[in-house]
Amino acid sequence: MNPNPSARCGCWFPTPPARGPAGRRYLPSVELESHTLILASTSRTTLKQTFVNTTGKSLEEALYTFPLYDGVSVVGFKCTIKDKVLQGAVKEKLQARKDYSEAVEKGETASLLEQFAEASDVFTTHIGNVPANEKILVEIVYLGELKHDAETDGSRFTVPTNIAPRYGTLPHDSTHKLATARANDSGGIRISVDVALDDASVIQGLQSPSHPIAVAIGRTTTMPEDAFETNRASATLALQTTELDRDFILVVLSRTQGIPRALLETHPTIPNQRAVMATLVPKFNLPSISPEIVFVVDRSGSMQGKIETLVAAMRVFLKSLPVNGVKFNICSFGTKFSFLFEHSRTYDESSLEEALGHISGFEANFGGTEIWPAVEATCKKRSDPMPLEVMILTDGQIWNQDQLFEFINKQKNARFFSLGIGAAASSSLVEGIARAGNGFAQFVGDNEKMDRRIVRMLKGALTPHIDNYTLTLKYANAYDDDDEFERIEVSSVKTLVDDTNTPSEPAAGAKPEKIISLFDEDAKEEPIKPVGKLDSLPAITAPAVLQAPNHIPSLYPFQRTTVYLLLGPDSPQKTPESVLLSATSEHGRLELEIAVDDIGHGLSIHQLAARKAVHELEQGRGWLTEAKSDSQLLKDKYAAGRWDQIVERECVRLGTTFQVAGKYSSFVAVEKKARQADGSTADLIYKTLPIRKFDGRWTPTAQLWTLVGVTASGAKFEAFAQLATAVAIAWLEVVMAREADTWEMVVDKARAWLDAAGLGGSGGGAGDAVGYARDNLIVRA
Repeated sequence: MNPNPSARCGCWFPTPPARGPAGRRYLPSVELESHTLILASTSRTTLKQTFVNTTGKSLEEALYTFPLYDGVSVVGFKCTIKDKVLQGAVKEKLQARKDYSEAVEKGETASLLEQFAEASDVFTTHIGNVPANEKILVEIVYLGELKHDAETDGSRFTVPTNIAPRYGTLPHDSTHKLATARANDSGGIRISVDVALDDASVIQGLQSPSHPIAVAIGRTTTMPEDAFETNRASATLALQTTELDRDFILVVLSRTQGIPRALLETHPTIPNQRAVMATLVPKFNLPSISPEIVFVVDRSGSMQGKIETLVAAMRVFLKSLPVNGVKFNICSFGTKFSFLFEHSRTYDESSLEEALGHISGFEANFGGTEIWPAVEATCKKRSDPMPLEVMILTDGQIWNQDQLFEFINKQKNARFFSLGIGAAASSSLVEGIARAGNGFAQFVGDNEKMDRRIVRMLKGALTPHIDNYTLTLKYANAYDDDDEFERIEVSSVKTLVDDTNTPSEPAAGAKPEKIISLFDEDAKEEPIKPVGKLDSLPAITAPAVLQAPNHIPSLYPFQRTTVYLLLGPDSPQKTPESVLLSATSEHGRLELEIAVDDIGHGLSIHQLAARKAVHELEQGRGWLTEAKSDSQLLKDKYAAGRWDQIVERECVRLGTTFQVAGKYSSFVAVEKKARQADGSTADLIYKTLPIRKFDGRWTPTAQLWTLVGVTASGAKFEAFAQLATAVAIAWLEVVMAREADTWEMVVDKARAWLDAAGLGGSGGGAGDAVGYARDNLIVRA
């Protein structure tokens, strides 16, 4: 692959090639709008991009490729073409592809959003049957965690605009999909960010190291111009072009950003489902260790123009090493790799001078970016039994990252830190290295200061290894009752396994086998349903409290870490009062207790938690790797292929339940047709009445979903009458609005039942079940 430094996102369609792979023609981008709301340490972004099919003919398929930052959760997808609004829903990946293909073959407009399997920060959208001369509006909603910016001690938010060219062959003959050319710009860009912190916070400033921005301290873009609140602020960027030359970066500065927080969120539609987000910002001092530190530095051709930054970073690293018995080495890599010393040497004046002379001759002349062999050699040459600290400096441009992450994850008594250099550094690679290696990542853009980032990373490498952190939930009115504490221990995770496909001998004294009649007058002929590849797997019960990440990573002073707890319907239905983080070290016990703030109903924390849990599973970690049956790890019980399917099924379960896209689940949106054949609107209303109970609620049946036009996947939680009732109300109020005289009293009774269930409310707020159904599940006729 020949990396193309001008790679950009865009909407395109394949063109027949004269020879070789197909080319691509880009549709003009006429407008890009991005709006972000920052709450605490999280962000919710709605990205809208408009393209025009100027070809003069209908396109069978157009594709929209775009980058997102590592770790974000894509939670909403909508595509508008002319008067057709395609609202996406998350389904299992193969099922989503099937639904999309079937719709396109019928001549219907449809769209499909997928994550690239080879890199979690690149997504592509397929849009089928695009009419000539029509605008295409693609709307994506995604959530993310703000990164800690060590240089300013602020929170760093990024809108990525550049897909970094990656080294290596992209499978499935799709390498050409990342080669891009510029479209003809005919519009502009508007990026706006609103910051809303808690009442005790004071925003000190907003700054962008990447672009000139307009800043308003004291109000957001939705507040009156004369309003002023110390915990509110906004930043905007407006350009006349539809292309950015670099990522947009915003740093939020606040006095309270270093204070640990824990937030409790209640799901608006899943009964008894809650989630906790604990943001840990520890401040402690422990004696430094004397490890072996190896700097693995990228000198591939893609580092051209970044070598000066690399050398400057290495000088700070080398001159900051302590004189306490630390050993160090430098490994340069590209297509080949080489070490400064045959074996790591003790840090002293002589070894420092030799290292400084070595880095002064650095050039980007090592060929392609092949990082895995260099990392493997570094681990093989380590000086046991010293702890190993690997500092990787790279512009992050490779495919097939999972192989590297898997290797790093297996290393014992070793930690990996990563510094992404340049505006095009791949966030999925840089963050993935640190996540798999129990370290942390930092990024330095063009012309950014980096000294404090480097010193903070070095301090992290000198922090003692502590890997026994535990999180305990403390409930209200706990006193001395042990039942009011719940310690989340991954080592004690056990699951109930129902291996329904494994025959077993009947136990002594068992009940006689049930006889099935061969002539059942009530039996009905059922349609044949194809058995999916995940349908025959053994049933595994997820823990009532699911922690993500499964193992709390090493914590570093002044470095933010976020841990999530998904409190399922089977978890204790008590009010969490605080979370207690604890660990032991040779210097004493470490503890941090954080009060829990209840923020009411919402989806964001649930979706961030689900995405983090799924991401862990995708990379060979997560709760399933610790799950046991009869004291045996499940991953040891099943063959590799079957185990991979079990992991995939859990990823699909979390993705479809909480509507989060990932490696195994995708957003699909197909054109909805009005159901004229079913009779008049009044007839449709009457058909909903027989499946309604005397107390006003609707029962969750296939008949109801068919009538209101919601698929079982779209309904997600069809086992619950609360959701069925909310969907029915929303359908009547939206689709059958003209027949209000007919259903008015029916809805009043249903809303009263929802109010009694604690999920009602007539205001249509974001937290009420009817509002959720109306905004996300009901397609307007």
